[in-house]
Amino acid sequence: MTQRKQTHVKNLTTVLAMLAMVVMSGCTQGTPGGPGTTDKSPKTTTFGQAEGTFNLTVPLTSTSVQQGETTESVIGIKRATNFDEDVSIAFSEIPKGVTVEPANPVIKHGDTDAKVTFTVANGADAGEFRVKVAGHPTKGGDAHVDFRLTVTPKDTFTLTPPRSSTSLKQGETKTISIGIKRDKTFDQDVALEFGDLPTGVTRDPQEPVIKNGDSETRITLTTADDASLGNFSIKLTGHPAKGADAISEFKLTVIKP
Repeated sequence: MTQRKQTHVKNLTTVLAMLAMVVMSGCTQGTPGGPGTTDKSPKTTTFGQAEGTFNLTVPLTSTSVQQGETTESVIGIKRATNFDEDVSIAFSEIPKGVTVEPANPVIKHGDTDAKVTFTVANGADAGEFRVKVAGHPTKGGDAHVDFRLTVTPKDTFTLTPPRSSTSLKQGETKTISIGIKRDKTFDQDVALEFGDLPTGVTRDPQEPVIKNGDSETRITLTTADDASLGNFSIKLTGHPAKGADAISEFKLTVIKP
């Protein structure tokens, strides 16, 4: 082989080795743990991990979850030769309003991962965070990796009942509209629940729903001839398919004919 070809092969080998290191770094993402981390002359496996060590793995991209929602994820493990211990997982620097269950999962020696659930409260801080994940083996040093979590604001809506009190005479029927104002990304059906109506007042339908794509729904109120007279404030609750309820108030006045 000529000197020029030898140089070319040598350069190619160097590039491939560097690429392999980048790939391995991307897969393991964090720092290794295990008894092999203290070995001054460690033997390495095919994947570049030292014997007696392990690495934790998490999703390469940020896991996104909305306020008021939950999401399931996986903490994985890559074991090198001669490492078969149980590894307990601990989380730190969790953003305000976020909880992890189980709080301290264990990856058993025969398992490849542990499933965890992130629950985000309605009032949780929004933004992108790096949750610190530590893997503690039975013996040896801990492994560390960052779990990227993005908390997004919840999709919200507001109910808009009639602004002024709806007046009904005893023995009268009247139709009103209950409207909805949606955030840009809120596209769910919303079921309406009324608080207690005055004695002698009924509504139809009993379980109204504002469908996705609709801006309102219409409710027919009927008062009996002997319906209770007076001014009433009726609680109005909107239940979305998921997420937090919206609460408003509907005012009704019943008068004599």
